[in-house]
Amino acid sequence: MMISEEKKDIVEKWFHEYFTKGNLDILDELTTADFVYHARNGDSSRDQMKAFMKWYRSVFHDDQWVLEDLIEQGNKLVVRYTGWMTYKGGWFNIPAEDQRVKETGMMIFTIENGKAKELWCENSDAAILYELGALAKGTHQTF
Repeated sequence: MMISEEKKDIVEKWFHEYFTKGNLDILDELTTADFVYHARNGDSSRDQMKAFMKWYRSVFHDDQWVLEDLIEQGNKLVVRYTGWMTYKGGWFNIPAEDQRVKETGMMIFTIENGKAKELWCENSDAAILYELGALAKGTHQTF
């Protein structure tokens, strides 16, 4: 089954314009005015996502994203992704050593009238903290 070009375009711009380039204006194009980003620590608005990206760009650079899987159902598009970025400092008190880290995750976009109205995200922040040495190595078994 083919993925709708409209939904695929939104997701590709989310990763390549918003994340890779830090283009904040693209969110106005990609999201509804009442857009909500749902994450484990609460919900965020479009303006809060712009503030997040300013912080993210100050902490990570040289992003590369691969969209591994796209699954469409009704007005939703699910993406499983992998990303690599270089840490440059500023997250908790983790020292910067220009470490390359890997993030994996899944996002569920709800599309309304050609724009993202809601987004749910589950990602591997804990794995990134482990890679950066913020979580003690050898203290737990990994599978």
